[in-house]
Amino acid sequence: MRGLYIALVASIIIAMLVTYLYPYTAPYSPSNSGWDGYSVAVKTCLKPIYTPFEVNSSRVVFIVPLVNLPEAYVKALRDLLLRGGVVVILSNSPAANQLLGELGVNVTVTGMVIKDLLFNAINEYFPIAVVEGYRPLNITPMFIVLDNATVIEPRGNSTPLALTGLSSVAGNETGPFAVMAVAKYGNGYVIVISSPGIFMNSLIDRGNNMLLLRELCSIGPSAYLVTALGGFQVEYRAMLITMYYYVRQYPVNYVVSISPILALAALMAFKRAKA
Repeated sequence: MRGLYIALVASIIIAMLVTYLYPYTAPYSPSNSGWDGYSVAVKTCLKPIYTPFEVNSSRVVFIVPLVNLPEAYVKALRDLLLRGGVVVILSNSPAANQLLGELGVNVTVTGMVIKDLLFNAINEYFPIAVVEGYRPLNITPMFIVLDNATVIEPRGNSTPLALTGLSSVAGNETGPFAVMAVAKYGNGYVIVISSPGIFMNSLIDRGNNMLLLRELCSIGPSAYLVTALGGFQVEYRAMLITMYYYVRQYPVNYVVSISPILALAALMAFKRAKA
């Protein structure tokens, strides 16, 4: 029976380690080295993070919001912005509008896919856009290549930063269309780019995409919030990192450190009682 318990515990530990260490290969994942991964961007200047605590130690946070973030993450992002940080939201889906609304940013991702038969890098679904430059964040004028970009609508205090060409179309409308915008928030800024593919491994070296990434990272310590991608592996890793954070920050770490001694003492006491 004891051998069965040991085997069960060992199996659970191995399964936990495999789940934690196994590469997460979904699109935009930092451990995905395929064409649709973000491994090159991460190696360039982005640190993968999973918890709100890690947001606090960053100056720039990149997000591809495929799932809705819990309030603790949204609050951490607001606090980062109030301190003068930058949040970069990359999405071609209206699903991003919930996060934009929670942050109070007047930008809407419409979901209208942009095509450009003339001003493109590969085919009509890879339009080229012109970045006008933005001095407060040291963004210089450049050309960027997008993948399945959609129209975004900046309003209020938000400003368009990049536009597609006159030959671009979206539905029955003709360009130019805004594909990148910035909004002031507290002492910080929110940047919206309507193509998460801009920093994928297959596009990061096209146009000036890499230059844009480096300029944004030059603002300060830069991170990539992997939790926004969703998935069991990501949620599991976020849970373990959160537990580790509390173990390090609070007195429970002393209990954890001596737990093997306590367990051994309890076992010896139990054996003595039976004898």
